[in-house]
Amino acid sequence: MSSKNLEQLFRETAARLATSSCPFVEARLLIKAAGKMDEAEFFRRMSEPVKPSLERKLNQLVRKRLSGWPVAYLLGRREFWGLPFRVNRSVLIPRPETELVVEKALSLPLPPEPLILDLGTGSGNIAISLGKELPAARIIATDISLRALKLAGENARLNQLTNIRFIQSNLFKAFEQSKLSFDLIVSNPPYVAQDDWPELDRPVKDFEPQKALIAGRDGLKFIRQLVRKASTFLKPGGFLIIEIGAGQAAEVTGWLESDWSEIEVLPDYSGFPRVVSARRVSR
Repeated sequence: MSSKNLEQLFRETAARLATSSCPFVEARLLIKAAGKMDEAEFFRRMSEPVKPSLERKLNQLVRKRLSGWPVAYLLGRREFWGLPFRVNRSVLIPRPETELVVEKALSLPLPPEPLILDLGTGSGNIAISLGKELPAARIIATDISLRALKLAGENARLNQLTNIRFIQSNLFKAFEQSKLSFDLIVSNPPYVAQDDWPELDRPVKDFEPQKALIAGRDGLKFIRQLVRKASTFLKPGGFLIIEIGAGQAAEVTGWLESDWSEIEVLPDYSGFPRVVSARRVSR
C-alpha cells in the first residue's frame, strides 16, 4: 500500500499535467478512470491510502496524456448534449460547438414525426441527441466508416434509443435509388483544408481520424457536394444544417442564394461563424 493518500496523488498528478489548460480537471478524470470510481467515490476516498495498482494504471494514463493523447480517448468517453458517448480513434471527439447544430435543429418548425438524415455521423452524437429530444422522429445516420457506425450503434444502445437507423454511405450515395425525402438534413462534415493540416493542434493531428477532418485543398469538398445535392433529398420547405470551418461562411451562403431561403449563420461560443442553416424553397 502506498504511503500517500488520494489527495496527495491528485495534487501530484495535477502538477505533472501543469502544461494542460485544465490540469486539476484532467487529474481528477484520469484518477477516476484508473480507479474505476465515480465522482462521489473520488471525493469520499480523498484521505485514504492509494493502492499500488491504481497508481500504476494512473501512471500509464498520465504518460500517454503527456505524449499528446486526448483525454477523451484515454477515458473512452465524452459527454455531448448532456449525454454519454463512447469514443475511440475511429471517430472525432465530439466538440461543444457542434451542439449548435442540435440547438438549431430543435428550434425549427419540423412536423410532429420528422424524417431526419445525419450525414457523417461519427460517434452518432448529433443523431442521438436529436433522437433523445425528438422521440417521435425517424432518423437515419450514415458514415463511410464501418468502425464509426459500429460505435454509433453502441452509443444509441447506451442512450436507450431505437428510433435511429445506421447505414454505410458516402454522403447521399445510399439514397440515390430511393424515393426518401427528408424534413431535415444535418451534417458535421470534414472541413479542414489540406494545407492547414500541419497547423492543427498536435492532439488533433496525431490522434483523430484524418479522413473525418480533411476535405480537399480548400476544405470545402464535402460541403460543396452537400449543398449541391441536398435539395434533391429534402422535402419542399425542408431544412439543411451544416457545421463549417473558419472563413467558409461567405462561400457556403453564396452557394445557397438561388434555391434556398431563411439562410442563417450561427456563431460558436468564441464568436466565429460555425453553423449554416437554410430552408429549401417550396415549389
